[in-house]
Amino acid sequence: MTASIAVLSSAACLSQVSVDSDPKDFGLWGEVEAEWGLGKKWSIGADFEVRTQDVVGSLARWSAGLGVEFKPAKFLSLESGYSLIDSHYVPSLTSKGNILDEYWRIKNRFYAGARLKAKWGIVRPSLRLRYQLTAKSEVSVAKYKSDGVTRKDNELKESSTENIARTKAALEFKTNTLLTPFASFELYNDLGDGLSLDKSRLNVGTDIKLNKRHALSVGYVRTFYSDDNNDNDGCHNALSIGYKIKM
Repeated sequence: MTASIAVLSSAACLSQVSVDSDPKDFGLWGEVEAEWGLGKKWSIGADFEVRTQDVVGSLARWSAGLGVEFKPAKFLSLESGYSLIDSHYVPSLTSKGNILDEYWRIKNRFYAGARLKAKWGIVRPSLRLRYQLTAKSEVSVAKYKSDGVTRKDNELKESSTENIARTKAALEFKTNTLLTPFASFELYNDLGDGLSLDKSRLNVGTDIKLNKRHALSVGYVRTFYSDDNNDNDGCHNALSIGYKIKM
């Protein structure tokens, strides 16, 4: 039995309630992106990302994606793509005090959207609208009684789909230095539940230009989950570090 289950077992003996996500957690997000230009209007992008739950501790998820972007005008771009995501879930308590073991779950995500951009001096405001469909695979999770030892029948997490509308407002500041500070705020609304708010996300940081083709990105991400979000595979606070290359 893992140490995590042992801790949960002790908690279950003290209280038969569900476990909420720890709002004090802090993770690390690392991402590598590559972009290939196909003329003036088309480009293809690929990315690979990893996220941890506690900075350099347990891996929360990894993902790999491929997308295409079309720019019919300077102020408008259209996008679509696919991401393969493998998410890790830590041990948790059920409403009856049973313990669910940790598990991994594959998700296939498809998205399409549009982004509007403007230019006001050094300020670059933008608004992105995106629709994403996430297909979650079926997974059987080991379950134990509150003592953390006695096995029960596995709990089946059935395959399901999630339809989310994402609205992201962002600002970039094009300075005369190597730094391009940015800030964004994004809403995630569940289309399958009357556009109810699933979560929202704040992101602040800066891009660091190394040369014409290479750039780094450093930022802070704060995610606010709704009370009824029962598929939380991430942390609330994260340091993001990225590397971008234009081919």
